[in-house]
Amino acid sequence: MAVKAGFGNAANALADWDGGRDHCAWRGVACDNASFAVFAMDLKGNKLTGQIPGEIGDCVSLKYLDLSFNSLYGDIPFSISKLKQLEDLILKNNQLTGPIPSTLSQIPNLKTLDLAQNQLTGDIPRLIYWNEVLQYLGLRGNSLTGTLSPDMCQLTGLWYFDVRGNNLTGTIPENIGNCTSFEILDISYNQISGEIPYNIGFLQVATLSLQGNRLTGKIPEVIGLMQALAVLDLSENELVGPIPPILGNLSYTGKLYLHGNKLAGEVPPELGNMTKLSYLQLDDNELVGTIPAELGKLEELFELNLANNNLEGPIPTNISSCTALNKFNVYGNRLNGSIPAGFQNLESLTYLNLSSNNFKGQIPSELGHIINLDTLDLSYNGFSGPVPATIGDLEHLLELNLSKNHLSGSVPAEFGNLRSVQVMILNNNSLAGEIPAQLANCFSLNTLNLSYNNLSGHVPSARNFSKFPMESFLGNPMLRVRCKDSSCGNSNGPKVVLSRWGIACIVLGFIILLCVMLLAIYKTNRPQPLVKACEKPVQGPPKIVLLQMDMAIHTYDDIMRLTENLSEKYIIGYGASSTVYKCVLKSGKAIAVKRLYSQYNHGAREFETELETVGSIRHRNLILSRADDNTVMEAVDSEVSVTCTDMGLVRKAFQLALLCTKRHPIDRPTMHDVARVLLSLMPAPAMKPVTASKTVDYTRYLATTPDMDHGGADIGDNSSSDEQWFVRFGEVISKHTM
Repeated sequence: MAVKAGFGNAANALADWDGGRDHCAWRGVACDNASFAVFAMDLKGNKLTGQIPGEIGDCVSLKYLDLSFNSLYGDIPFSISKLKQLEDLILKNNQLTGPIPSTLSQIPNLKTLDLAQNQLTGDIPRLIYWNEVLQYLGLRGNSLTGTLSPDMCQLTGLWYFDVRGNNLTGTIPENIGNCTSFEILDISYNQISGEIPYNIGFLQVATLSLQGNRLTGKIPEVIGLMQALAVLDLSENELVGPIPPILGNLSYTGKLYLHGNKLAGEVPPELGNMTKLSYLQLDDNELVGTIPAELGKLEELFELNLANNNLEGPIPTNISSCTALNKFNVYGNRLNGSIPAGFQNLESLTYLNLSSNNFKGQIPSELGHIINLDTLDLSYNGFSGPVPATIGDLEHLLELNLSKNHLSGSVPAEFGNLRSVQVMILNNNSLAGEIPAQLANCFSLNTLNLSYNNLSGHVPSARNFSKFPMESFLGNPMLRVRCKDSSCGNSNGPKVVLSRWGIACIVLGFIILLCVMLLAIYKTNRPQPLVKACEKPVQGPPKIVLLQMDMAIHTYDDIMRLTENLSEKYIIGYGASSTVYKCVLKSGKAIAVKRLYSQYNHGAREFETELETVGSIRHRNLILSRADDNTVMEAVDSEVSVTCTDMGLVRKAFQLALLCTKRHPIDRPTMHDVARVLLSLMPAPAMKPVTASKTVDYTRYLATTPDMDHGGADIGDNSSSDEQWFVRFGEVISKHTM
C-alpha cells in the first residue's frame, strides 16, 4: 500500500489495490505460488502520475517491473538498486529526468534495462557496461550526452544496443568489432563524427543503423562481408566515394539505405544480386551513369528511390519485372526516353514519380492499368500528345500532376471518374477545348490548376468549382470565368475574360500608377529653401545671422549654451511666426535671438525683410529692452543721443518694438509692416524730387494718445490697410506702454 500511496493518482488508476483484499489479486501484480511474494509488477499504460515511489525498493522479491507508458516524472530512485532479484526493468515512455543511476549496475541479475523515450540527461554510466548478464539496453529518445565508451564491448551477453536519438558525440570506438554478441546496433541520430572503423565488418549484427550522424569518409568495403545483415542504414551522413560493389554479396539484406550522402560514381550492377532486397534508397546523392538493368532481377523489391541524382539514359524495360514494386521515384535526374509500356504489369505500384527529367514521347495509355496507383507525377518533362483517357480508370488516384509538359488535345471527360482524386495539376501545357463538366463529379478535389493552356468556353458552374481560386484558370485567353464572389469583381456582373496580355497590361498599369504616386509624394515632401538664392540643403546647425554690431562672431553652439538650449526663461517676446530670446554674452552685452516657426512659410519672407531693414541701420547701440517703470526711454543707452539727435523718433521706434512683443498675434504687426515703418523713420537720402506718387508719412500713426485722427486726408489711396494698422499701434502703445 505504501507503493500505491507514492503514485500521484493511484486512487483512480489503482482503485482495486485495497488493503482488505488479497494483494496477489491486485491489478498488475503477480505472486509466487508457494511463498505468495510479489515477483512481478506490470503497471504499464495505467496513466500513473507523480514520481516513482522509493518504497518500491522494499519489494525485494521483484523480478519484473514495468512502469512504461505512464506520466511518471522525476529521477529514477536509487532504491531500485536494492531489488537484487530484478531481471527486467522497463521504465520507457515516461517523463523521467536526471541521470541514469550508476547504482543500477549493482543489480546482479538485470537482463533488460529499457529507459527509452524519457528526458534523461548526462553520460551513460560506464559501470553498466561491465554487467555481463545484461542482454537488452534501450536508451533511445533521451538527451544523453558524452561519448560511446570502448567498454561497451564488455557487455558480452548484450544483443540489443540502442542509443538512437540522443546527443552523443565523439567517434565510433575503434574496437567496435569486438562487440561480437551484438545483433542490433543502433546509434542513429546523434552527433557521432569521424570515419566508420574498418573492423566494424567483424560484427555479426542483423541491424546496423548509423543514420543521421556526421560520419565522413568512404563506406568500408568490409561491410560487404557482414552476411548476417538484414538492415544496413548509413543514410543522412556525409559519406563520399562510390558505393562498394561488394555490397552485392549481402544476399540476406532486405533494406539498404544510403540516401542523403555525397556518394558518387555509378549504381553498381552487383546490387541486382541482393535477392532479398525490398528497400533500396539511393536518393539525394551525386550518382551518375544509368540505371542498371540488373535491378530488374530484384523480384522482392518494394521501394526503389533514385531521386535527386545525375542519372541519365532511359528506364530499363525489365524494371517492370519487379512485380512487388510499390514505390518508384526517379525525380530530379536527367533520364530520357519514354515510359516503358511494361509498367502496366506493376499491379502493386501505388507511387510513380518521374518528374523533373527529360522524358519525351506520349504518355502510354497502359498507365491506366496500374489499378492501385494513388500518386502519378510526370511534371517538368517533355511529354507530348494527348492525355490518355485511361488515366480516368485509376479509381484510387489521389494526386495527378502532368504540369510543365507539351501535352495537347482536350482534358479527358473520363477524369470525372476519379472520385478520390484530391490534387489535379495540368498547368503549362497546350490543352485546348472546354473544361469537361464531368469534373464536377470529383467531389474530393481540393486543388485544381488548369492555368496557362489554350482552354476555351466557360468554367463549369458546378458547386465544387466555386472553391477554386482565379489563379487556377489564368493564362487561357479564350476561357471565360463566372465570378462567384467579390474576389473577381461584381458578383452580378458580366463574365471575365482572362488572358496573358490582360494580366500584363494590368501589372504594367499598376507599376506606372505607383511611380506617379511616388513622384507626387516626393515633390510634395521636398523641403523648400528659405532663401531663394540658396539651393543647397543646409548641413549641420542652423546659421546665426548677426546685424552689423561691434561684437565678435558667436557660433550656434555658443548661443545654445548661453541660453540653455533656448530655455523658456530666456523668452522676451513672441511673434506670429517666431519667438525672441535674450542672450547675455560673456562680455556682458545682451543680444536678441529670434527663432522662426518652421510651420509658417511666410515667416522666412518676413524675416528677410526685417533683416534687410534693421541690417541697414548702422548703430552700435541698437538694443531692444523692456523697462519696469512704465517708461521706454529710461532703458535706452544715454550715448544714443550722440548719434540720434531726434529722440522722438527713437521713442517711436521703441514703441513699435514693444508692439512686436505682445503675446497675442492680433496685437502684433507683421514684419512687412514693421519694416515699412522703420524705413519711414529714417532720414530721407538726398535725391531728386519725384512727383509720380505722394509719399505717406507713417510716423504720424505712432502717436501716444488714443485720440488719433482715423481718417487723415494726407493718406494715399493705397495706404488704407497701413492706416488701420498704425491706428491700432497708437491705441496699444497708449494703453500698454511699459
